[in-house]
Amino acid sequence: MTVRRLPLLVLCAVLCGVLCTALSACGLVHAGAGGEGMLGAADLYGAWPSEVSGAHPPLVPAPCPDEPLRSDDDRLDTRAITASMAPGGGDRRFQIYEYVAAYRPGGAQTYLDELGERLGRCQDEEDHYSLVARDIGVPGTMRVQHDRLNDGTETTGVYLVGRAGDQIVSVLESTGGDATLVNELGVRALRRAGATGEATPSIVTHEDTTRWVTYAVSTVTEVRVSRDGRVLTLDARVPDGPDGCLRGPTGRLDGFEPKLVRVDIRFESRLLMAGNGCPGERTVPVEVPLPKPLGERDVVVNLDRLYTLDRPGLLRRCGEPGCHPAPTGCTSDSYYRAARDADAPEHSYHHERGCDGKWLVMDISISGGPVCERPGECAGASRTTRYFYRATPTGRRVIAGTTKPGCGDVLTAEPRFPRELCAALTAP
Repeated sequence: MTVRRLPLLVLCAVLCGVLCTALSACGLVHAGAGGEGMLGAADLYGAWPSEVSGAHPPLVPAPCPDEPLRSDDDRLDTRAITASMAPGGGDRRFQIYEYVAAYRPGGAQTYLDELGERLGRCQDEEDHYSLVARDIGVPGTMRVQHDRLNDGTETTGVYLVGRAGDQIVSVLESTGGDATLVNELGVRALRRAGATGEATPSIVTHEDTTRWVTYAVSTVTEVRVSRDGRVLTLDARVPDGPDGCLRGPTGRLDGFEPKLVRVDIRFESRLLMAGNGCPGERTVPVEVPLPKPLGERDVVVNLDRLYTLDRPGLLRRCGEPGCHPAPTGCTSDSYYRAARDADAPEHSYHHERGCDGKWLVMDISISGGPVCERPGECAGASRTTRYFYRATPTGRRVIAGTTKPGCGDVLTAEPRFPRELCAALTAP
């Protein structure tokens, strides 16, 4: 009996090996949204990625889009995800995309070679790609800036594109072209995909680096006031890098009114727009003397960021409802503001599932589906995510999101969240 079964066992083992080898040779992209091999919530400052099409926006740079690429015939499989994220819990949000494509052996490098050639040749003024830096973290990477003119409005996106074996990995920030964030997430995505080696960035610049240009500080991490109330100290995030990257910053008092103080903070740089001329960031304290004690005045920084005294010596950033909003409670207005904090689209709808004043559980549903000529001809679809919130002085803030039942995901993020608000909840 044993002798008769042996050939069958051997045959199964051989077929198994052949199948595994074939799948490996195909190099298919098996990672799901946020799964192993692609960026996940831990990489994206807590943002939850979702899968998207690779066509809109183009998730790999596409100079001369009407010309087919030779490497297209070697592409086997693709996967793309996106997430809206706010690093460090700040108010500014960034739309991040990751695209991974598997190729036959040699195809990924062929694509990079073709992309490099086209970046130097294709010069569409209204849909322009430019190579600004190479070898960011991983050998062979390219950082590409995409400037596009759409109905008179110019938009800027920044890519980091590289190769991990026979896979092309592309990370895009489409909101405002934040190169520092793209460098960080792009290298992280390449490492997740299996890229190895270290590289020193090489700047590719077409900019004039002889002139000092003045910029407004875009991020202030903390605002303090001296014990006598006569000096404001603002911690400003500024670029960091070689000589010529930064001069300043300096603070200036623009107005001292009965209820408001206006402050302007600026710095100068020769290299900020020169590709990877300023690869890092650092925090610099900037002092602004006041003619009288601050008292109960609020502070406006660079015309758009408002701060108010929170406790002795420290100011806090005011939220969208203002510096002194109504207390956060279990009211319909509070739920509406919480949905807005989760960056819910305009036509989504929300449903409160549990609230005790400090903590909140709310389901947010986003409707979608095909466009129909007449009602009832095709069914729509809706995707619901459950969000958990904590009340803060400036309103409710998201601490976790999930599509699962119960309290597991929120307790991982915040062990103090009360179980009675979520333990009995089914999946949203």
